[in-house]
Amino acid sequence: MCNEDHGILPDIHAAGLGEMECEWLYLLRLHCTSYEHNRVDGLDSAISHAEKRFGADLGPGIAARIAVLVRAMRTERYGTFGYLSPHCPVCRKRITEDEWDLIALMRAGCQGDRSGIADAAAHFARRPEAPVLAGAAARFGMTAAALGRPEAKAAARGGAMLH
Repeated sequence: MCNEDHGILPDIHAAGLGEMECEWLYLLRLHCTSYEHNRVDGLDSAISHAEKRFGADLGPGIAARIAVLVRAMRTERYGTFGYLSPHCPVCRKRITEDEWDLIALMRAGCQGDRSGIADAAAHFARRPEAPVLAGAAARFGMTAAALGRPEAKAAARGGAMLH
């Protein structure tokens, strides 16, 4: 557990994050740890978690789309990105402003409105336009939409795991 006092950061449930968005946030944090520590552990953990949560058919795709969002962020976003540890039970209950803005971009991607995606991407990137982030968010939204289909829910309950 970390020694930081995150009491000033919003609680994820008070911030209005649903169960699915909490899963996205957890996967995002795992990816960020891979970049921060230059290790594959976070990526591997993200894929394994997504597989368990969303099934072997769709889970790895969701984890990959979040990795693409992180790569797009590293390309187009001005400034740093503050995130909390996916491993600390205290941190897992909070959300940073940067994480919140990326979740908002992911939400926009799921809604599929190109104008809304472009606006959310520009806001998150802190620049007038962010076409790489907008494209990554749109593709994330298309992949995440598959999770709501009845056949995806059935597949998540069963099926062979990759790991």
